[in-house]
Amino acid sequence: MNKISFPVFTEFVEKITTETSLSINKCFDTNIVNKRKKCDGTIVTDVDLNTEHYIRKNIETSYPSHGILGEELINEEKSAESVWIIDPIDGTFSFARGIPLFGTLIGYLYDESPTYGCMRLPKLGNDLLVGDNDSCFLNGISTKCSSFVSWDEALILTTDEKSLAQSSIASNWQMLKKREAQFRTWGDCYGYYLLCTGKADAMLDIDLKPYDILPLIPILKGAGLSIVDFSKKKDYTSILACKPEIKEEFVQLLLS
Repeated sequence: MNKISFPVFTEFVEKITTETSLSINKCFDTNIVNKRKKCDGTIVTDVDLNTEHYIRKNIETSYPSHGILGEELINEEKSAESVWIIDPIDGTFSFARGIPLFGTLIGYLYDESPTYGCMRLPKLGNDLLVGDNDSCFLNGISTKCSSFVSWDEALILTTDEKSLAQSSIASNWQMLKKREAQFRTWGDCYGYYLLCTGKADAMLDIDLKPYDILPLIPILKGAGLSIVDFSKKKDYTSILACKPEIKEEFVQLLLS
């Protein structure tokens, strides 16, 4: 099976997410979300389910032999080199509370490797980020992370500080916070958007699900960011993404 090209991926996800953004924004603006808790305690809404269903339908129509891994719906096991991965609303907690810091993630894996990624931010200018590990584009224009200036001007992000406080790196995280940097929990895909567009310096997340992070890997690498995978299975479910200039120092501070 031949790998699809990056331009083909980009055109495909741009079209799909243009459509899904319209329906997501309509529900967000009218506060019609019908939220409920899943068995793992996280929130899901009808918008998550409908969005994933729409994306899946388009993939199945255009690429019937490809596998699909989504957050909300049943995944059919397929022996395929090409696999799509979907997070219909990354940041459902924010979405359900009327906070616009959420997005739609679509990734393409070839031979189990994150190859292309897409992030659409419906309520933040409907910005579209796509990447292929070597390049990253924001609304069709090449974008890169900015250069590191200094620790006292640095912005460090994480999605859930409570999880970090209960993790094996809790003490290292507290030591890191003694640095003269600013720390914020602007998390989920929005935090990685800030990294790719030069507005933040590093982001640390643990215990992620594949659909939370795999679509983001080609975008982050394409924007010139360094990624440290410190998950036990080396599957990117616990990662540090940062500007290359501070990678080694960050690793020593956080993971030693």
